[in-house]
Amino acid sequence: MSRLTALFICILFFAQGCQNESRRKIFYINSYHDGYPSSDDIREGILETLNDEAVILEVFYMDTKRNPDPDMVAIKVREALEIIERFNPDLILASDDNAVDKLVVPHLQDLGHPIVFCGVNWSTDKYELKDNVTGMLEVLPLRECIQTIQRMNPDISSISVLSENSQSERNNRELLDTLYRNLGLEVEYRLVDDFAQWKAAFIELGASTDLIYMPTNGAIKNWDSEEARAFVEGNLNVPTITCDDFMMEYCVFGLTKVAREQGEWAAQTALDILNGQSPSEIPFAHNHRFNTCLNKKLGKLISFNLHEETKENVIVLE
Repeated sequence: MSRLTALFICILFFAQGCQNESRRKIFYINSYHDGYPSSDDIREGILETLNDEAVILEVFYMDTKRNPDPDMVAIKVREALEIIERFNPDLILASDDNAVDKLVVPHLQDLGHPIVFCGVNWSTDKYELKDNVTGMLEVLPLRECIQTIQRMNPDISSISVLSENSQSERNNRELLDTLYRNLGLEVEYRLVDDFAQWKAAFIELGASTDLIYMPTNGAIKNWDSEEARAFVEGNLNVPTITCDDFMMEYCVFGLTKVAREQGEWAAQTALDILNGQSPSEIPFAHNHRFNTCLNKKLGKLISFNLHEETKENVIVLE
């Protein structure tokens, strides 16, 4: 290698190093895992918004749906803190409650980094967040979803919540109990650990309740999507509803959030902060975009038909 060539390579690496040094660094903590539909959509919203921007993005998965054990969560927390110390980000993004609860509140907000969260369910009242933290709450159109069903069948008097046994769903139980009762419904909760429990609960609730709300399935062990679809088709007795689009293959009707909205907002807010705006100047927001969905195949099994005023702009799953 000639001295001239060697000198050129040294200059090239120096230039690339300087370019990387000038790019702002964002550390993104995802509460869940690659492949969980809702948080995948948030991630895609972040990536799309940051595309072509002068930032370096580091993504960290806490994997707390598949591994909720406190010891496993503690290991993930230590891993994240070690990476943050090495990476030294200019800003931290965090999606969903576990990242905020296990990392942001106890460990990160006192480090001085600006922090933007998204996907926190309903309220931040349970967290003591500081002025360097802002974010978007996830507020589901659950009331509107239930009221749509009640307009079709005013005799509905009970609802059952069939979901995973996770921190988020236990939190939602506390937050949403009043909502159900204010709508005149008696409520029963079945938060299950595995697929066998889910199937047993589905059968029991179909015989004892007027309406089943199925929020999510990400932490239900041994979940089998194909078997679940066939099981619902063979055992559906009452309307099933959801507010997450990935659950619509098991539900008759849904008003579903657009999770990508959370990621887009969080990433754009991160860019605003990196460009000089203070997190304390940015009030908490909440999502606004929703889709109306009908699973036509399941609906036919129980003679479920939407009112005419609800049929406009409906996404129909055949």
